[in-house]
Amino acid sequence: MIYRSALHVPVRRASSLSLIRRSWNSYARLLETRPLRTKIVTGGVIMGMGDVLCQFLVNHLDGHKRGFDAKRAAIFTVLGGGVISPMLHVWYKLLGALLPGVAPLTIAKRLALDQLVFAPTFLPVFLSLVMALEGHVEQIPAKLRADWWPVTKANWVVWVPAQFINFRFVPGSMQVLFSNVLGLLWNAYLSYVSHSGVPKKETIGDEEVTHVEDVQS
Repeated sequence: MIYRSALHVPVRRASSLSLIRRSWNSYARLLETRPLRTKIVTGGVIMGMGDVLCQFLVNHLDGHKRGFDAKRAAIFTVLGGGVISPMLHVWYKLLGALLPGVAPLTIAKRLALDQLVFAPTFLPVFLSLVMALEGHVEQIPAKLRADWWPVTKANWVVWVPAQFINFRFVPGSMQVLFSNVLGLLWNAYLSYVSHSGVPKKETIGDEEVTHVEDVQS
């Protein structure tokens, strides 16, 4: 009985590894045969998970317990699948066509376009879409004034090294997946920024007072 039980451990481990390998191979085939559809589903799931993670962390780390906001998670899922993944699919294909290869200068040019053109443009669009879908259209200008530059700088800290690895070592068909998976914590950060307060100035008597206006949905 002891000998038979000892055999079960490596057998189960081998079965688990085989299942993971088969699942990965199936996913890789889907990326080749249905690339956009596969990236849309993957991006939506991971973006939604990022918001769920953000809600979990905020609810456990600050003193204000809130219930789970399903609408907010759904919005992030829709944006991840319906906007971000298709946009990245087209953008990475364009970069690969304009700047093919993995020579150091080519990677540097691709990285410059991605981080100095795409990212600073995409981030305000994303923040605006989140606020519009949650019914806070009137707060979009103040939100962008408060958060665009800090978020853009944080983006460079995270994504310049990440995208160097992506463009240099990851096959083109897997680059959106790499960004999505690596972006799980980044998505949680974007969710936090999207739902943090907006500074608002008001004049009370002769004094100008700044307070934070809540944007929670």
